[in-house]
Amino acid sequence: MRVFRKLRVQLVVIVLICYLVPVLVLGFYMGGTVLGDYQAKTEAALTTGMDYSMMLSEEGLGKLVALSQDAIYDGELTDAVTRRESGTLSDSEFLRRARSYIERKYSREALVTFAACFTLDNPDLLLVSRAGSEAAAAYQAEAHGAVKAMGEALDTQGRFVRVGDAVYLVRNLVNLRMKPYGMLVLGVDVDALTAPLGDLARRWDARLDLMLDDVTLIDLTDTGAGGLEGARWDDLPAGKIVGAGAGQYALAADGTARDYALRVGLVLGRTRLYGDSDAFRMLLAALLALLVPILGVIAWYVYRRITKPIAILSDAANRIEAGELGVTVPMQGEDELGTLGKAFSNMSLRLEELIDRTYKEEIALRDARIQAMQSRINPHFINNALETINWQARMEGSEAISGMVESLSVLLNAGMSRGDRQMLSLREELETARAYFYFVGLRFGERLATHIDAAPEALEDMLPALTIQPLIENAAEHGIAPAGGGEIWLRCAHANGALRLEVSNTGRTATAEDRARIDAALRGDSQRGSHLGLANICMRLKLIYGGRAGIRVATDEPGWTRVCIEIPQGESGVRSEE
Repeated sequence: MRVFRKLRVQLVVIVLICYLVPVLVLGFYMGGTVLGDYQAKTEAALTTGMDYSMMLSEEGLGKLVALSQDAIYDGELTDAVTRRESGTLSDSEFLRRARSYIERKYSREALVTFAACFTLDNPDLLLVSRAGSEAAAAYQAEAHGAVKAMGEALDTQGRFVRVGDAVYLVRNLVNLRMKPYGMLVLGVDVDALTAPLGDLARRWDARLDLMLDDVTLIDLTDTGAGGLEGARWDDLPAGKIVGAGAGQYALAADGTARDYALRVGLVLGRTRLYGDSDAFRMLLAALLALLVPILGVIAWYVYRRITKPIAILSDAANRIEAGELGVTVPMQGEDELGTLGKAFSNMSLRLEELIDRTYKEEIALRDARIQAMQSRINPHFINNALETINWQARMEGSEAISGMVESLSVLLNAGMSRGDRQMLSLREELETARAYFYFVGLRFGERLATHIDAAPEALEDMLPALTIQPLIENAAEHGIAPAGGGEIWLRCAHANGALRLEVSNTGRTATAEDRARIDAALRGDSQRGSHLGLANICMRLKLIYGGRAGIRVATDEPGWTRVCIEIPQGESGVRSEE
């Protein structure tokens, strides 16, 4: 499982999931549900059309059978035959009445091409309706002999027979004693009878197979004509679409009554039945296949723009961790990773520069400390010597010398005996400030006025050692001395959890060059050789407080220069060491 912890592997897995989930969902839903429903609706449309067409065709067959039965049940022909046999009706009158009945009964029926009847005692005397004379002539020439031979087998039922290309409905004519006295022949218009089924077959581009009793309208086993490869329709379930081999499907239907048995079948190709769903399935497969190169493009893009840059950044970070400084990455562009790469390179170069500078500064600081230690005189000896000089000055009544010695002692203690303490209270810092003011006052005399305004609640606030004295020294050296005198104010107050120090002085107005040196000192740049105390304070504040301590210098008021420092107190004060 460790391999899955790598980001590039996770991205590849995410891309694959984003591809496979839609593909599987789309394939299952469209291929299974939608296409299944569409095929079911197609099959339902075909079977419903078959049922409706069968109903219409059966209505025609029923009407045709009823017409043949009317010749028996309405009694008109039977009465004419009975009267002829009893001698009350002449042969000519019988023929006239029989022909008139056939003409009146069947000449206007659309399903009947012609109608004919004959008696058993004179079967060669054929009474034919005037309509359909050509069909009647063809019957007399080709089928009359076969029909006469069927009489004994028919009994009282009708029968459909086929002779050549013609189909006939044949029925025995019987009297009230159910004794046959003749036969009725109706020519069947197959096209009109099967028109609904034919329309259905044309709509579905199907081959229509139809069997009526023993009459085969189309050879159901003719595979060359699109049949069922030798199978009989009787073997197929009615009302169900089944495969018929060679990319074909078949649908059978039964219509059975007392006087006929109808068997209908449709044979159609898969393209017509399932062509739309197959085309949609192929389109779906093509779309899914098209997603493969799209997936490749996405994977290439993810590798090119995400995983490869991340791998480059990871390798560079490992090299920096191993101690190789100044490592850069060849990443460009305006997107987030390009910006990150450029920032990483800049950070690496800056880190190398800072470490190099810090290393050099540490060496310089070490050398300075060595020199300071070599030149340092025992502070206890100096303090003892100053105490002796101060005692002698007081014995001789020299108060000026005594004050100078005491102030010098305070300054020396601030610089030496407190050297190991980073933080002092404002109260202790003010002692050093007053001592320095004393010496500055001796230097300038009445030309200098010094003021200290310290709020009592701020006396216990903590600040870095020797923070105030360098500011006073800068005020004296860069403001008071060039002007030959002036005024220095030191204000200390506690506000909003911070100690606010302000040193303001009169004197020479700062020039543009002076302002540039001050700005350099505020940045901690001590290489310019001036305002070293200000630069030192800025560097120490940054090291101790980070960005939480603020220092600013204002020279915009004519005749005045103000330095303001805000030092945070409490938990938000000194930065913790990491």
